[in-house]
Amino acid sequence: MRIRAFLALLVIGALVGCGPSLRGTVERDALHAIVERDIVRFDDGLPEAMIERLADQRVLVVGEFHDISEHDAFVGDLVVALQPHGLTTVLLEFPQVFSWLLDAYTRGVADTPGEGALRTYGALLERIRAANATLPPDQQIAVRAIDVNPTQDDFLPPFRGLVHALGQPDVLVDLVAALEDGVDPDAALAAARDRLRDDEADSIERWGDLAFTVLVDALDGEARSAAVRRVRAGAERDAEREAAMHALVDRQLALAPGNALVNVGYFHAQKQRQEGTVDRWLAERLAAASPDGADETYALVVVPASGEKLIRGSVRSFDVGEESPRNELFRIMQDVAGGVPAFLPLDDDAFETERMVVNYLPRLIVGPPRAAFDGFVLLPNVRYVGR
Repeated sequence: MRIRAFLALLVIGALVGCGPSLRGTVERDALHAIVERDIVRFDDGLPEAMIERLADQRVLVVGEFHDISEHDAFVGDLVVALQPHGLTTVLLEFPQVFSWLLDAYTRGVADTPGEGALRTYGALLERIRAANATLPPDQQIAVRAIDVNPTQDDFLPPFRGLVHALGQPDVLVDLVAALEDGVDPDAALAAARDRLRDDEADSIERWGDLAFTVLVDALDGEARSAAVRRVRAGAERDAEREAAMHALVDRQLALAPGNALVNVGYFHAQKQRQEGTVDRWLAERLAAASPDGADETYALVVVPASGEKLIRGSVRSFDVGEESPRNELFRIMQDVAGGVPAFLPLDDDAFETERMVVNYLPRLIVGPPRAAFDGFVLLPNVRYVGR
């Protein structure tokens, strides 16, 4: 125990020594009192108080720490709990071309969304699929992907599946052949979209509104993805990707008949940049400039308290109760929650005006946490599930 405590002190010393100054941050007792008053524990499933707090959000951005267990199961339960309150759409950080497969799978139409999707979002997709099986078609939860397609080779296999599902129409067969032959993708995609637009009424009659919309989304998504891929990798491409994701989310919000949940990495969930290479992340764009999300976007980040995760390139065990300063927010949440998941809305003015210490694993950030996020959910223990 002495060795473990000594090592924990070394970790804290390293964090403090290499990180920001903790001078002037809110003291433990003052922050503990706020957390103890406002925290909502998950003593018996998702608490009604949390559902009521989130139910009227037009856009709920859920930020995740990638590759940890428990996250997808929690979000699946949250989606199902919010569906009776008007949630109609779930948007996932996954290559856009898989939208049709994700949606078909969760509606019980397809047998699989693909291996990659099951590895990444298996528990979440299964939960939505089970819920949709109990709902009439016009009330089922739609699932869409809103990230760029990494390469044209990533785009073509699932798109060929969509072409097959639609009966191999000439316009799409010609598009696939052109892309495989190395024709300029912008020209090939534009030509296909023009042909579809000219035959829109006939296409909708043949496939239905939903299938036509999914197809138009796929062509638009690949056109945006190709534009991002032309930018040299680095901060500039990161910014272009973020702009493309914003456009893809805005399109889905415009189509959604109700509220939407957007599940992305927690960097994307920042309403004001505090980490990463992008100046304006997705949640900030949505909150400030989205036709359907401006002033109606809530950023909720799901954070782990202990377990194992990828930190600075290697998988290691961690525990914020041992590795964080005494007045660090997640350490205090862990203490108050007592080993169960918990929700903390950052409604108190102190979260907006006071300097607080937050351990985002591995980086300590000091400042008002509500500048970036609106609430946290703390998972008591997680495992690394590399995808």
